[in-house]
Amino acid sequence: MQGLLFNGLSVVYHHGCVFLLHLPHFTKHMNHQSAIVQTDSAIEALLSRRSVKAVVSPGPSVEQINTILKAATHAPDHNALRVWRFVLIDQSRMPAFTELAMNVMKASKKGIDPDKERRNRDWLSKVPLLIGLAYKIHHDNSKVPEIEQTLSMGAAVMNMQNIIHLMGYASFWSTGLGSHGEEVPAALGFDTLDYRFVGFLAVGTPAGTPGLVQRPDPMSLAHVWSPD
Repeated sequence: MQGLLFNGLSVVYHHGCVFLLHLPHFTKHMNHQSAIVQTDSAIEALLSRRSVKAVVSPGPSVEQINTILKAATHAPDHNALRVWRFVLIDQSRMPAFTELAMNVMKASKKGIDPDKERRNRDWLSKVPLLIGLAYKIHHDNSKVPEIEQTLSMGAAVMNMQNIIHLMGYASFWSTGLGSHGEEVPAALGFDTLDYRFVGFLAVGTPAGTPGLVQRPDPMSLAHVWSPD
């Protein structure tokens, strides 16, 4: 294939044929096609996300963690309350956190059986990053009821999980480890009078190849409204 540029046209000679391409239109077309491919790839990637509890090192870098938290700030946020709060627990601090969580769970009314404690300890020993999740409650904001603040926090966490997945890592949203009591959140810096603690994200590299998850037919979850 040979070509030359003449008066804004690209003259291409290929296999005995001459093609005239208007460069701005051709370039615009190719950019559009590239955008379609990229969009399809992004959709395919998002639809392949699933929760993975068994994660191991390596975990995300400091720069990647910053991007993950930045994704949270793009969640819907009525009245710009910025309710989202996070605490980072890296591998070096995991043993101390494990002792805290296990002691709180053993002292609770429900308690924890030895086998479950052993499984939790084994799991946490491999998790490279645990992100504690909470949101600040704006009690007196009549414009934004707490349910909307809760939804904003949920959307923020979903954004984080999507970004984590797109980075090639996996995550698991756990609401155990003393999440629903007062002791663990308070020890992590969240007074339960002012904050609602909603669990932890375990983040890292999948320990194995995640299996496929059977998803429901999306249209089985929707209906078309018709006026009477």
